[in-house]
Amino acid sequence: MVAGFRRSLSLPGQSLGSSPTRRRGHHLRSTSLPCLSHPVLSRVLDQIRSSSDHASLDRIERLLAAIDDLLRLPHAHGALRRRPAWADRLLDALLLLADAHGSFRSAAIALADLSAEARAAARRSDPARIASAARAYRRTEKELIRVAAAVKGLARSTPPGQWEDVAEAEVAGILTEAVAATASASVAVFSATASAAAAVAAAMSKNSRPFWQMRRKASKRESETMEEVPVPPIEGLEEGSGRVLKGLIDIRVCLLNILTPAL
Repeated sequence: MVAGFRRSLSLPGQSLGSSPTRRRGHHLRSTSLPCLSHPVLSRVLDQIRSSSDHASLDRIERLLAAIDDLLRLPHAHGALRRRPAWADRLLDALLLLADAHGSFRSAAIALADLSAEARAAARRSDPARIASAARAYRRTEKELIRVAAAVKGLARSTPPGQWEDVAEAEVAGILTEAVAATASASVAVFSATASAAAAVAAAMSKNSRPFWQMRRKASKRESETMEEVPVPPIEGLEEGSGRVLKGLIDIRVCLLNILTPAL
């Protein structure tokens, strides 16, 4: 998680209606209105909790699927249409997240290519190529740090303001918190991948000279061992980042459809 991320709404495991005033509002509502026992809202809160416990692309994808279900509730439509300024902020946040995950996917593809390049350099005893790969890892690290910084501010959830309708307030609060949780988990994934790339670059640079000197004297078995070039955990990054990017785009399109009157 990102240091400094503070949800201004409730924690995932707490009831949003913890105060006496809010509890009375819940009792006055029709049973057809959403409440925290509603399966969709409960699922969103579960996914927020899950993504905060351990951030990963799979958990971000599941959180986005829960947000998509939340947007299909009638009270979500009402909240979005009655608060266009808040809806615009959500659209902007989703666009920024989509841009960030697009950049992350490009970085994941680059890391896969770098892994192959580093292994090829090891097989051919080419220190110049391994040094070039190390520099490329550092460039990728810097790009991922930049991407994480670009969305870090979205991880701080801001209440959408006062609402006359308690049900809409509940949905709006959870939706706002879910988008913030998506941003926070994204920052954690970006930062972890950047750290892994940095560690590989450092190891390759530090050990490149003795590695190549020793390799020329090594036996065949030792040589095979030294061909194992350290690489960051890139398995599944390209596919996972692609699914998350698609989920973000789909949610943004859904929001636009809700806000655009039918012709």
